[in-house]
Amino acid sequence: MPIDNIIYFDNASTTKVNPEVLLAYTKVCETTFANASSIHFEGQKANRLLNKSRELILSTLNLSNTHQVIFTSGATEANNIAIKGYALKYKNRGNHIITTAIEHASVLKTVRQLEKEFGFVVTYLPVDQHGEIQIEDLVNAITDKTILVSVMAINNEIGVINNIEEIAKFLKSYPKIAFHVDATQAIGKFNLNYADVDFISFSGHKIHGLKGTGALIKRKKLEVLSLNSGGGQEDGIRSGTNDVAGAVSLAKALTIANSKISQNKTKITAISFKIYDYLESNPDLYEINSTKDNPYIINFSLKTKKASVVVEGLSNKNIMVSSISACHSRKEAYSHVVESMNKGEYLSHNTVRVSLDENNTIEEAKIFINELDKLIRGIKQ
Repeated sequence: MPIDNIIYFDNASTTKVNPEVLLAYTKVCETTFANASSIHFEGQKANRLLNKSRELILSTLNLSNTHQVIFTSGATEANNIAIKGYALKYKNRGNHIITTAIEHASVLKTVRQLEKEFGFVVTYLPVDQHGEIQIEDLVNAITDKTILVSVMAINNEIGVINNIEEIAKFLKSYPKIAFHVDATQAIGKFNLNYADVDFISFSGHKIHGLKGTGALIKRKKLEVLSLNSGGGQEDGIRSGTNDVAGAVSLAKALTIANSKISQNKTKITAISFKIYDYLESNPDLYEINSTKDNPYIINFSLKTKKASVVVEGLSNKNIMVSSISACHSRKEAYSHVVESMNKGEYLSHNTVRVSLDENNTIEEAKIFINELDKLIRGIKQ
């Protein structure tokens, strides 16, 4: 049902906190508030709760025997730790990084900083008209200087799903190359196999958890250079007093989301197909940039209207959608993802993203379609 009569179709940006997750957080804040690094009884109790949360996350993702959890403030920090931490730690092995042209800003700006400030060479793999990378391009990009490959599991703007399992298996033939996956839009939505992935990043607030919670899941044997020096928390990788309540809430959010993957996908697919039916029936008005493989994210470009005007118009009708990624939508007026798909300047400047979750309904989709259609046909150029 709508929240206070608002139709919220911007779940790829952030989600509403699950009451169970919030309750878990509050309970820990009230009852287990001691510093987990303290050696007294209350500190030990907090530390046990912290480690239990790590174990729960790893077991949920079937990574208990091979990986460890580093709690972070979210996927942006996790991406920075994985990429900078590994690249700087192993720079003596090589200075070449491979990523894709459509990564999240927290990956693209991180590797660009390594290029500019630390002398790394970065290859940005192109994508085809569907937003997909080709494994052949990855194969051809590898050199004897390559030490890191970073490919997102699911794109945050167009929802394209990368075959990370295939990439991970291929990279096993290159033992000095680590594989990092930004899984922010995949965790809790798709049952992907991360067994052969070295670094996995995700945020709590994308799966009805709290903002400011997230994790980097890393293979145990790999080291990273610490970007936060201090008391040595999080295996010396991220010093600072542990947020035990945040860790507990993150584990809670993940387990709830993971337990409902199948039923949520079935419900959301029906909603997304309703919207796709409308878009496909109006090819003169819309260019569809996403695919039905991922029902959570629907992305389309307006062929004759300005996206900023349409997004504002929908907002005035209490319908919340986005034009491009919320992480840079106030600074950049175009989608670098759609531009990389060779859709042209006009379409990349006028994209609309509808992102769904299990709280949305078919009725909301009908209202959205009706209001969008009225806006498109009523707006004067």
